[in-house]
Amino acid sequence: MARALSGKGYVEEERRRLIQQTVDRLGYRTSTIARALRTQRTSSIGVLIADITNPIFPQIVKGIDEVVAADNHTMFLCNTDEDSQKQQAIVRSLLDRNVDGFVLVSQTLTDDFLKLLEHGPPCVFINRRPQAPVMDYVGPDNAQSIRLLLDHLCELGHERIAYVAGPALSSTAQERLTNFRSGMAARGLAVDESMVLRGNYSFESGRVAAETLSALESLPTAVIAANDFVAMGIIDYFQQHGLKVPEDLSVTGFDDAFEMQADGHYPLRFEGITTVDQPKRDLGRAAGRIMLQRISYPGGAPNSIILPTRLRIRNTTAPAQTKNRQA
Repeated sequence: MARALSGKGYVEEERRRLIQQTVDRLGYRTSTIARALRTQRTSSIGVLIADITNPIFPQIVKGIDEVVAADNHTMFLCNTDEDSQKQQAIVRSLLDRNVDGFVLVSQTLTDDFLKLLEHGPPCVFINRRPQAPVMDYVGPDNAQSIRLLLDHLCELGHERIAYVAGPALSSTAQERLTNFRSGMAARGLAVDESMVLRGNYSFESGRVAAETLSALESLPTAVIAANDFVAMGIIDYFQQHGLKVPEDLSVTGFDDAFEMQADGHYPLRFEGITTVDQPKRDLGRAAGRIMLQRISYPGGAPNSIILPTRLRIRNTTAPAQTKNRQA
């Protein structure tokens, strides 16, 4: 009967049909607990995302689900809010449920958290990776992303370019900042350290960064923001203080978080952001495939998959002005 219900192994079609009709009539359901005891697998995967309100994450999760659901795996989707205590409590709870693996999307990777994962099931990291290359990782090409943004801004004549980075604990933020510095040097442009700031990927941190920039003796002509939320905060602050974007100041983001804006899901008070589009659904699909492979074949070298990005030129970048207005 087990083979007939699972669809695995050969069973005559007529016999399979009769068994299915019988179990449907009796309301019989297979015991997932018994199956887990027998196979040492629960066909479940824990997926942790950093912020359920961030519109980039549903597309990543959709990609994961497309792959793992096709293999009859169930997802436990959990929101950590970038809170380390909540993050660890969720992982402990999922470990108690004997999940077959974790997909960790943009998680803060502290030593305590990594130690908690060390002897558990396989993990696949998306966007942020541990320093030690011992885990499977999927992410966008951050070097390409910075190159695309700098090429675009330099073609528009920008030289005084500010950079608002993500948090120091984010490997993605560090990688992008490193590439910004090297990219500026490769173009013969100086990095003004007073215009290199930190944010936390939030709208409010963009406003704080803009306020800091506005206090400088001379404003930048362009700002590269850590993500689209930070870019929105920067634009909002400067517009409220009399500067026009992009006439007076060009601003770019990351992620293409508001790609569904045209459908009315994310209405903005200003035109669409020039940004880098990371392939969100493809990141999820790649992570899902790695997870299934790792569950079936635990051994082998770790995977590191880097996917290309695209520049989306919209309405927040324009040629540099010869004179910079003070905010």
